[in-house]
Amino acid sequence: MKQKARDTLLTVGWRLPGLRALSSCEPAILMYHGIPSRCNDTGVDTKVFERHIAFLQQHFEFVSPSDINRKRQPCDRIQVALTFDDGFRNHAEVVAPILRRHSVPALFFISSRHSQSGKYLWFSYLDALEKHFHGNGFYFGAEFVDMSSDKRRNNMRQLRQTLLSMEPHPHAMYQAIDNELPRLEDFVHTADLSDHFSGMTEEQVGELASERLFSVGVHTLDHAFLTKCESQESQRQIRDNKMWLERISNRPCDTIAYPGGAYNEAVINQCRALGLTAEYAITPTVNNDDQYEVPRIGVYSSSLAILGFKVQWGTLIGPLRYQVTGRV
Repeated sequence: MKQKARDTLLTVGWRLPGLRALSSCEPAILMYHGIPSRCNDTGVDTKVFERHIAFLQQHFEFVSPSDINRKRQPCDRIQVALTFDDGFRNHAEVVAPILRRHSVPALFFISSRHSQSGKYLWFSYLDALEKHFHGNGFYFGAEFVDMSSDKRRNNMRQLRQTLLSMEPHPHAMYQAIDNELPRLEDFVHTADLSDHFSGMTEEQVGELASERLFSVGVHTLDHAFLTKCESQESQRQIRDNKMWLERISNRPCDTIAYPGGAYNEAVINQCRALGLTAEYAITPTVNNDDQYEVPRIGVYSSSLAILGFKVQWGTLIGPLRYQVTGRV
């Protein structure tokens, strides 16, 4: 009942006549992550995503991410641009076919690491480990990680913190994942790995980049937190991912999305030096240059009411909320 009342209120918040003129004239840039064929934690799977696309097409206007600097007239339809982070295999196998059917453009930010068989992005590995590991636990170094049902969540949170605190980042963390922690292939079905956790192959990235509707952008080699990296490593993470994408796509790559929204002025300067001309954040934090801190609105719910409200007001509310509270 509470959810129904909330959805009704949110729907009124974006469907009342005249409200469109009060909304931002800049496009709402939506940020999706993995979209598996079967349901995930956020509830955004194949069927839900197709409903999102049909809903957005009915009530708003899709624009290419290359047109995000074009402002609409106050009474025109609100514009929406789609971005997808990480480069999961389901972007090629689930997302792209839906976008093709509806002729919707999109920008995909792709990390290199998980294009290799048996390699996973650190957060994806931990998600799979928490959901699928069988047994009472495992040893990590000299410590036993208890995976019983009442302790699993808390211990996985501690493991995450331990891995992210390792230096140098992200090399030490991935060494531990590859050499000291359980192999996902030992307890996760191949179909689940492909649907939820694996990255696009190089061939899939190339096919995606060759299509007129789609473009690809930098998301670092390993989905590293760039502000945790030493300067040479953050530069390598950006540069080598850019070169990899350009080799595969045979076209220039001049955009980046900061993994986890983590960046600072030094990172912005590195991106400029490497020839990147558009940089996507989540919420701007440096306030250096709009071109290098393009804000985006995350989509984490199946609800059409929430989606409509975010498109209508997210471009205004996100920056305002950050100024007041420091978070979105």
